[in-house]
Amino acid sequence: MKMKYAALALILCLLVLGAVALQRSPTGAEVELTENDSLPTRRQLRRSFFDKREVLVVYGFKDEKLLEKSKLLLEELSQSSRENTWRSVSILSKEASKVNARDVRNNILYLVGTPEGNPVLKQFVKNIPFQWNQNGILINRQEYPGEATVLSLSFYPSPENDSLPFSLLTGKDDVHVFDFFQKKVRESGRSFFRQNMDYEIYNGASRVVMGDFDEGWNLDGSNIFDFSSGNNLIHSSKHYDFISHQNAIPAEDVISLADSIEQTTEDILNFIGKAGELPRFAYHIYKSAEEKGLMLGNTTQAHYDTLDNTVHTVINENYNENFIGRENSLLLKQLLGTAKSNALESGFPIYFTDHWQREGYRYWAARLTESGNTLLLEELLDNELLAMESPLIIDCMSASLVAFLLETWGKETFLKQFPAWVPTKNEIQKLEAGWQEFLAKNMKLFPRKATPGIKLPYLKGFNFAHEGYSIYNGYGSRKATEALEKQKQMGCNTIAIVPYSYIRDKNTPAAFRFSTNAGSENDEGVICSAYEAKKMGMITVLKPQIFAGDSWPGEIEMLNEKDWGKFFDYYYRWIRHYAFLAEIHGMDVLCIGVEFTRATLTHEAEWRKMIQGLRGLFHGKLTYAANWGEEFENIAFWDELDFIGLNSYYPLSKNDNPADKELRDNFETVKVRIEKVYDRFKKPIVFTEIGFRSIDMPWKNPHAEGDDSFNEEHQQRCYEIIFEGIDNQPWCKGILWWKFPSYLEYQGRENSAFTPNNKKAEATVRKWFMK
Repeated sequence: MKMKYAALALILCLLVLGAVALQRSPTGAEVELTENDSLPTRRQLRRSFFDKREVLVVYGFKDEKLLEKSKLLLEELSQSSRENTWRSVSILSKEASKVNARDVRNNILYLVGTPEGNPVLKQFVKNIPFQWNQNGILINRQEYPGEATVLSLSFYPSPENDSLPFSLLTGKDDVHVFDFFQKKVRESGRSFFRQNMDYEIYNGASRVVMGDFDEGWNLDGSNIFDFSSGNNLIHSSKHYDFISHQNAIPAEDVISLADSIEQTTEDILNFIGKAGELPRFAYHIYKSAEEKGLMLGNTTQAHYDTLDNTVHTVINENYNENFIGRENSLLLKQLLGTAKSNALESGFPIYFTDHWQREGYRYWAARLTESGNTLLLEELLDNELLAMESPLIIDCMSASLVAFLLETWGKETFLKQFPAWVPTKNEIQKLEAGWQEFLAKNMKLFPRKATPGIKLPYLKGFNFAHEGYSIYNGYGSRKATEALEKQKQMGCNTIAIVPYSYIRDKNTPAAFRFSTNAGSENDEGVICSAYEAKKMGMITVLKPQIFAGDSWPGEIEMLNEKDWGKFFDYYYRWIRHYAFLAEIHGMDVLCIGVEFTRATLTHEAEWRKMIQGLRGLFHGKLTYAANWGEEFENIAFWDELDFIGLNSYYPLSKNDNPADKELRDNFETVKVRIEKVYDRFKKPIVFTEIGFRSIDMPWKNPHAEGDDSFNEEHQQRCYEIIFEGIDNQPWCKGILWWKFPSYLEYQGRENSAFTPNNKKAEATVRKWFMK
């Protein structure tokens, strides 16, 4: 429902914008900073940021050349912000010496420089809980020294106008601060001010300390991460130095890893036939995506950096015997440079990676082939199209392309063509038949491994919501695992993991983006939380959803059939990624869509085609989560799915003070409507969503936004009515409440959110789930 998505609108807008930037003060002359006894909350600062959507960057350096570089950099950034401001911010900038008191009071500020070079920043740092000395930055009397040490602070109340936030980037050395700032701008564009935690301290490129502030804007001792130590060189081989972070891997276990990597390195060198001096490579090992993300702002399983010849890899039981070849990417980049074809660029390193996604790229290419989900050469060799395609499918198909071209051309021609090959349409057409033959032959060589089918139990659980966007409190974090453990203790046997994408305009088709930012519902977080849930014996439901701007998926409606065709193509490429991800990582259920009311009721054939394609790729159970009412009651393709998914927000009463009997009777009426669907299709029905906020009278409009009330008794009454009503109903095979947060402290004790966590409804869940 539209209103249910409204809260997501604010959250996702803030994510796209980044949670940051703030206000300022004058320059040459010191400004008297005012104090306010009533401190703003984070929510209030975010709201002011969201309302204003404009950031004034105040920069100041002692070096005139750095001032000029800053000016040019920010002018370029400001121009790009004027060209496209959708859900973004306008970037303004001023040199600190030109800022006045009005600028400071009326703007959201981002302050850049050192205290000596930026007088506005010098005034503002007096009001934050950090100290400086001649060596470096102090936090709670702990010193973090070094010329390259940089402090990044975000979303802090302005001392001049605490209804607005300010951010800053500072350190001891002008050059290091500028270089760091320039890197942020180059990498993140208009989201340069976004970061995962309230404050972060860097030493060079590495994030060594980070943490949050408490409600009084003091350092929160429970949310401080210090990675300034525990980063040890534990082994050196011919080409690599292996660094273990926070005891990620025992020294004795790194030997076999090093031997394997060195063997592949020699294989690549022999294959290419190049000898000569190579730089030494640093291979950094982390024990979790969370710690890798907290230290580097990158939670991917592995990545590489050509600037310092480093590889950064997570090695743990979740990724046991699963390597994706990023060290090969770095080596080949050194040897061959960059290819013009993105497919060759990504595929060549994987060609040398035996355990890509455990089974190897050839096995997974066979699965894509037999299910009809491969890419044509014209797709695979279209760099622009690849930008909207599943990274998993790209990597698998690209490695297969390399193998095909080596078989077709031979090694000498392939290596000659590698850097600059941009085939013509005619050349692609000539190769296409051979490509299809190659894929068909590969499919026969790598038959599907037998996997036991799963018989689903009665599903008892929650939609497990990625409520934390600071890496340490979202999917894949230790806090998320704690939240899963609590759900298990409550009697849950199932979790639904809910990654999001979005569509900007409900009437215009566009490619759906994949969540990749650290702190988002990215693949690594999904994989980790699914793995932890499976370790606990829980059923895993992957339930990707679409956020539709200020609307909801039910209002997505293209204006003509041509656009509908594009919409379904884009959507299939997006949901296919999650089908492949779920197949690779052994998840139990895939929900192929959520609440696309107009798309499902007008384009049955497209959904049937989609289901067939996904079922060939993913061998778990398939469902669809329909919106209550018209969509749920009129979908025609329920027969194609393993069970029917209902997102149930049927009102239970219009009255302020209904008796329990009235609530029960009204739910009986709802059940009649549900049973009609069951009688028609004879498919089990699962509540893929149902929920009530802890507010006054949530039975009136369950999907609606909450108000300022807090009423856990009313929430509990609704939970009790639903549990009673579905008990022992032959058509009902489970209930997944909306929702449970990814960290247990979410919104504090007395919040009006849907979650029953730490409220009276929690006891009701325990009673029914554990009976």
